[in-house]
Amino acid sequence: MIRSSHLRLFASCVVAAAFGLAACTTGATNESSQGAPVLDAYAGASGTFVANWNPLSPTVLTGTQGMIYEPLFFFNNLQPAGDGPTPLLGTEYSWNDDGTVLSVSTREDVTWSDGEPFSARDVAFTFNLIRETPELNTTGTSPRAEVVDDTHLTLTFEQPSFVSAPTLLGGTYIVPEHIWAEKPDPATDTNAHPVGTGPMMVEDFSPQSYLLTRNPEFRQQDEIRVGGLRFHSLSGNQAATDRLLAGQLDWAGVFIPDVATVLDSRPDIGYTFYGSQQVVLAACSNADLGCEGPQTERAVRQALSAALDRDQVNTLAYYGNARPISATFALVDRDRDLIAPGLEQPEPGSADVARAEQILEDAGWRRGADGVYAKNGERLSLTVQVTTGYTDYITALDAMVQQFRAAGIEMEVRQVANSENISSQGLGDYELAIGAIYQGRGPDPYYVYEGYFSSENTGPVGESINPYGNVARYANPEVDAALQAAASTEDMAVRAEQYATIQHEIVDDLPYIPVIDNITAATYSTVRVTGFPAEDDLWASPNIGSAPDNGLVLLRLRPVD
Repeated sequence: MIRSSHLRLFASCVVAAAFGLAACTTGATNESSQGAPVLDAYAGASGTFVANWNPLSPTVLTGTQGMIYEPLFFFNNLQPAGDGPTPLLGTEYSWNDDGTVLSVSTREDVTWSDGEPFSARDVAFTFNLIRETPELNTTGTSPRAEVVDDTHLTLTFEQPSFVSAPTLLGGTYIVPEHIWAEKPDPATDTNAHPVGTGPMMVEDFSPQSYLLTRNPEFRQQDEIRVGGLRFHSLSGNQAATDRLLAGQLDWAGVFIPDVATVLDSRPDIGYTFYGSQQVVLAACSNADLGCEGPQTERAVRQALSAALDRDQVNTLAYYGNARPISATFALVDRDRDLIAPGLEQPEPGSADVARAEQILEDAGWRRGADGVYAKNGERLSLTVQVTTGYTDYITALDAMVQQFRAAGIEMEVRQVANSENISSQGLGDYELAIGAIYQGRGPDPYYVYEGYFSSENTGPVGESINPYGNVARYANPEVDAALQAAASTEDMAVRAEQYATIQHEIVDDLPYIPVIDNITAATYSTVRVTGFPAEDDLWASPNIGSAPDNGLVLLRLRPVD
């Protein structure tokens, strides 16, 4: 679970999935010089922190995006698409008729944390920096920015790009031209002294924790009622849960099994269910791009999916709280009108071992004396990696090992540090990895298809790509063409036709094997602060790892008298 960044992952200090914390201080002594509480936070880190404050980097530290650096707008993918975005550094935007030019207006009352004024020139610089840096312009489709004046700019695309607004305006973190123009390698620069426009700035750092405190130049200074946040690294979900229950965490992203029961007698700890975390087995699937192993064969991936007992995984790992998942990766409820005819049913809850065996045997695999299938002298043995301490994933994999064995497939679970897990997926140095697919910036499956299935978002094994993107190394010309067609229109009926093409391809190819749609829960203590989003009013994600939501939530937190 990425549980981090974009994505996301979360739940009371008991959940086990995606955020790690290490040394926490107690709330009683953790206050700023102004007497405002400094919150202890956990965002899924395990092992040691690496000081990376580069908001354009996929391995940036939590809090950099959203709290230190801001995008132009906030698009809430937890609410209906028609609600419109919340202005941040931008004030309004509009498309030309053919979707190739996006005009943007910016705020006038913004100052960088070093006291320098912010303007539309910083925005244009950021977009052009990304466009001109191949390691950042991973899709090759970043727009060209032109300054109109201090508060206006245009973004020009080479083809119609109506669907790009949430991703670009809501997911591009603006950097100051007067600092970043001097950086020789913006893709790898760790930005040791971050200068942003958001409510927080860096106060101190160690490999075990780091502290963000108030930015005195922030335009809504009166809305910042906390003194800061100290982020911790921990050994995993259980350690984070223990700290939460002991009152040593104020805001946490952890998976707590049976969270409602665990916290029933703890009115001092709150939790909010939200969003969708589609749990998958990602497969390095494309042999043409250098992937190696039995999982590069489509029949093997199809057999793995057929052999899955999803109901058992839901019961053991998610206490029955997860929902059915669609192999189209459109959300079963939200996107029902965008799922192609014939694919409306979610994946089966029970295993179909006979079907899994038939798929393998039709593909030339034969069961050996040890009960494991083999072909051309190669046993059907796979390694799946998981972040150490992500207890929900580990529990799910323990069940899958037995399920797959019944179908003649051997799977070994390899637990690794979170940093290694992320890095190896970005490089393609893995066979299978349990993780999650997240919904992107807007309530439209386009963002899943573009992020996880577009060939423009991947590359050869050994070439580092976005570890939260198309790590399956999936490349399909029909999917690419349908994505381009969907991006060229605002007509949802036309988009649905293109999505049908995409869905039939990916359901057959299965570069990501669908497991379960997990409902995520964010957890927090209400002893020192209140104001976190509730299930009946999800004005932002309550997950500390979700950006820029985390910055908006920070501004609504209020100390308890």
